Amino acid sequence: MRITKNRKIMKERVKKLFLLVGGIFVFMSAEAQYLRTSYFMEGTSSRLQLNPGLQPTRGYFNIPVLGSFNVGANSNVLGTSDIIDIVDSGTDLFSNDDLYNRLKTDNRLNINLNTDILSFGWYRGKGFWSVNVGLRADVGASIPKDMFNYLRDADQFDYSSGSLSGRITNMNFDVNAYAEVGLGYSRAINEKLTVGGRFKVLLGIASAELAVDEFAVDMNIPTNPDDPSSWTGSYGGSYSARAHVATSFKGGGLSFDENNIPDGFDFDGGFGIAGTGFGIDLGASYKLLDNVTLSAAVLDLGFIKWKSGSTTTATAEAAENIQIDASNYQEFLDGDFLSLERFNLQKNEGGETSRKKKLSSTILLAGEYTMFSNKLSLGAMYTSHFVQPKALNEVTFSATYRPKNWFNLALSYSPVQASGKSFGLGLKLGGFFLGTDYMFFGNNSKSVNGFLGLSIPIGKSKKNAYSRSSYSSNVSSTAYSGRRGCCR
Repeated sequence: MRITKNRKIMKERVKKLFLLVGGIFVFMSAEAQYLRTSYFMEGTSSRLQLNPGLQPTRGYFNIPVLGSFNVGANSNVLGTSDIIDIVDSGTDLFSNDDLYNRLKTDNRLNINLNTDILSFGWYRGKGFWSVNVGLRADVGASIPKDMFNYLRDADQFDYSSGSLSGRITNMNFDVNAYAEVGLGYSRAINEKLTVGGRFKVLLGIASAELAVDEFAVDMNIPTNPDDPSSWTGSYGGSYSARAHVATSFKGGGLSFDENNIPDGFDFDGGFGIAGTGFGIDLGASYKLLDNVTLSAAVLDLGFIKWKSGSTTTATAEAAENIQIDASNYQEFLDGDFLSLERFNLQKNEGGETSRKKKLSSTILLAGEYTMFSNKLSLGAMYTSHFVQPKALNEVTFSATYRPKNWFNLALSYSPVQASGKSFGLGLKLGGFFLGTDYMFFGNNSKSVNGFLGLSIPIGKSKKNAYSRSSYSSNVSSTAYSGRRGCCR
């Protein structure tokens, strides 16, 4: 271990990391991939992101940027009021007792973002084609309360007490940002079954991960620690850690000093392609009865391989047991949440290596029951989003009123992630769409999102190639590829 020679530079680089992640959040807060409230609404192109086996009423062209705009986040502990408290706390973050008392043993945060810079779809024969060029980000963090305990003690350390100890396990931070170019196709096999898929080429932009499997420190400090002669007798201590950090970023990422010790993050090289990969979405819908439709989808099966030339890694081994003395004690009193120095990380001797990371896949199962000549829909949906560090499960119940193709109104209820304290709302007026899965009616929501979309219809409404003569003319003219309900 060592005393940081230029702590100001280190903190400036950490600030750059926050700006990068924050910039990704803002820049990519366009279309949330999983707006469940829109699933049973007519003519919304966002439904294709949930199930490529569905077909819209007609072709579409989403207005760039304004075509779809959304950001969403959820946590098992922190709500909107807590986030405001964090921002307001500033340097007093770890002494905020109200925030600290709300923490659990394991505190998780997930943000999943998606924007289509360009997206459009059209009918050709009995099939529907779609193209999208977009940006994605998956962010996950798991912070144990022990980490807050340790930082609170370090932040409020009293030299007269002379002792500091702590143990941290299972702390993780993971972020992946990439672009995708997708081509989708769906087709009605018969009057009951429609299947579809989307193939995606992925271009990696940035990836970072920090995993602390174990961290332990125990030390006693003299009242005048800057005087090396005061470190005699029982003063001192020991430290051990098992941790790993890796970044993949074109022209930047994790930086090291002359001793191969991480000293910050550099992002001066600008954005570029740091990795490549492939992904696939699969979906289908089946009309069980004239007014009952079942559907399912598997999304984001694939991976990104991050290039060795854009990847830097460092590790710390648990076998290390480093003595604490006048030359390094300050590292353990550092209140910087992302300080890498306290873990004694060392650049891997093997040099830069490539990394392969799987996408955060999703499973979707849905069912719909329609009434009143298809003008009212009652639906239920289950989704499981396999993000890090723990999968997000949700059940959504919805009622959709759709008297006309240009006017739809949906109300949904998703009780799991928001602890039963929110509802969803969706409104479609022509090419304008506004919706959310979590409209909170309390003061500290743990799940929030919102959707704003604007699109231009292309071509005429698609009539059903397999429609039954008993269908009304109104249903035939608005049915999605001849199917009603969920598969519209």
